[in-house]
Amino acid sequence: MKILVIDDDQFTLDSISFYLKSEGFEILKALDSYKALEILEKVKVDLIICDILLPSLSGLGLLSLLKNFYLEKTPVILISSLDQKEVVSSSMSLGAQDFIIKPINFEELLTKIKRLTSIPVG
Repeated sequence: MKILVIDDDQFTLDSISFYLKSEGFEILKALDSYKALEILEKVKVDLIICDILLPSLSGLGLLSLLKNFYLEKTPVILISSLDQKEVVSSSMSLGAQDFIIKPINFEELLTKIKRLTSIPVG
């Protein structure tokens, strides 16, 4: 299964990628929304994990664009250090399937990925 991870923080990007690779996922990485769009034009992914605070085009802006033009059924998990109800609710209203607050609990992330992609949890 291919997962696209988008975060402008290299440490976070590498940490998530390393953990998910160790769980057997194929990982594609992007440091910004425009790189993510380039990847998505070439590769079909099964799930997207995206930070909200990105340079140029925010994660919410990217999500809106993806849901309108690219990925009607690809699940998206948004991640952010912003733990505010408005951010979570606008993420969900734009089409995110789930939301995780940083710092990321990797076991929680894995559980959410399995639930969204119908991989047995256990």
